Amino acid sequence: MAFPHLESELERLYGFPAFRGLQRAVIEHFLGGGSALVLMATGEGKSLCYQLPAFVGDGLTIVVSPLIALMDDQVAALAARGLPATCVHSLLERGERERRLAAALRGEIRLLYVTPERFRVPGFLDRLAAVKVARFAVDEAHCVSHWGHDFRPDYRKLGAVRRALGNPPCLALTATATPAVQADIRDALGLEDAERFCTGIARDNLFLSVAHCQTDDDKVARLREVLQRTGGPAIVYCALIQDLTRLETTLQRDGFRPLVYHGDLSAHERRTQQRAFQERNDALILATNAFGMGVDKADIRAIVHWQIPRTLEAYYQEVGRAGRDGQGAFCELLYREEDLVIQRNFLEWANPSADFARQIAQHLEGLGDRVHALDLDALRDTFLTKQRHDGRVETVLRLLRTGGCITGEIGRDLEFVRAPTDAELSDWLPDDKRQRDLTGLLSMVRYASEAECRKRTIHAHFGFDDLATGGCGACDVCVATAAWQDAHLPAARALRSAGEDDATANGGDAAPVRRGDWLETRRHGLCCVQRVHRRGNRWRVDVELARDLSSRGFDLKPGEWRLVERD
Repeated sequence: MAFPHLESELERLYGFPAFRGLQRAVIEHFLGGGSALVLMATGEGKSLCYQLPAFVGDGLTIVVSPLIALMDDQVAALAARGLPATCVHSLLERGERERRLAAALRGEIRLLYVTPERFRVPGFLDRLAAVKVARFAVDEAHCVSHWGHDFRPDYRKLGAVRRALGNPPCLALTATATPAVQADIRDALGLEDAERFCTGIARDNLFLSVAHCQTDDDKVARLREVLQRTGGPAIVYCALIQDLTRLETTLQRDGFRPLVYHGDLSAHERRTQQRAFQERNDALILATNAFGMGVDKADIRAIVHWQIPRTLEAYYQEVGRAGRDGQGAFCELLYREEDLVIQRNFLEWANPSADFARQIAQHLEGLGDRVHALDLDALRDTFLTKQRHDGRVETVLRLLRTGGCITGEIGRDLEFVRAPTDAELSDWLPDDKRQRDLTGLLSMVRYASEAECRKRTIHAHFGFDDLATGGCGACDVCVATAAWQDAHLPAARALRSAGEDDATANGGDAAPVRRGDWLETRRHGLCCVQRVHRRGNRWRVDVELARDLSSRGFDLKPGEWRLVERD
């Protein structure tokens, strides 16, 4: 089926003069009622493939997306263009969620974003099934697969969701999927015979490098060299929050003002730090792997991994966020063999045995009404005798919640609903998953430790044999690093330093305090700010008290506190 006016609609709705790569072919296929697996490199414009059909076609398009921040950003960008899109998620007030969903059901909204967990809400899927859903898109579709680098259990249920919606045409989109993951996506979403669109994974403007470091001091020295040569914007990925915090302190002593993004920040702090990085061209951000998905920033010049990632898929997705403007970008892994312990621990925590999961479910069931009073530390004490920070308990709770065996949150409103069946446990925790995960980590180690073309190794991992013989010309194995930098990197933009105006260093934050500030309070004495929360027009802080290092939380009320010291 031909759609001759797509270019004019593209320019009218988005202001773009032409499609890129396979965008037009995918859009025509989707508008014509076809389903597809779409493999596009990061920055190739996957989102347009489901957005444009929603606005030029009939009916409602549902888009499943993994991150609330990503949905909010995309909806805000579409709303700025006057396009009828919205999202429904848990951070919205109940009344606002209902208002948005009702507008979609009335036909006033053409594109509705949801997280996969939203389909667990009673009645939500039934209400969508009552209207004619024209199209169904699954973004970051590798999350469907047990063998993907970012498995999300609720993604696994999207095949059943699609069937409940009447099997509308479906796009499954990802930048990183091995042949095994592609097969798993097809099976899970009912796309066995669907067409495949693939742009390949080549990113000629990215330079891939590995620096072998004996100590963390070696890492710091190498990081300084990289940042001096590349300038900003730059991302440094850390596997552990504690390492990120130490690195932040080290760089501050060197005169940098790094932004930070990790799970111990409040939602307000994460939003403002991400916004600051988006808006500035001199920003350095230290982040865990939670940062980056959906960050629409074209001019990132450097991405450095402080520790080895767990898989090549995760690594290539993260470095793929650099150089989207087509100019050169430098991507380096600081490899230290001792860091493998971190990823081995993560791997073990992600793979509890079915028997371990069964024991936790039986324990929760046996508590009866006392389950409401259970906290996470108590549950860890019951099942973890050696490593209290072992993450297997959290993994099991997440699986039980996804399966509808529990509801609510531990320590607040946890409810035990039912025990998982043996078949469910086998599906959630397949016998060969741990071995596959170990194989994935081994592939990452080989990439870092063997003197083979970096890009050829990655391309082969994803099933491509598309590099010419003689080397890629853009990795530290195939060409001299300094020569490539001189030829391909744009002039370095200096990173923001401590002596400069840092009014936006907290992300354009209007908060009266920020992390690390010392306060003198009437009730608690001297304390250090750990997190800053926004509650409507109010500000609330979590602090550590100087007198006994205990934690407290309180609203910042006039006359109750004063700022003692700010770096």
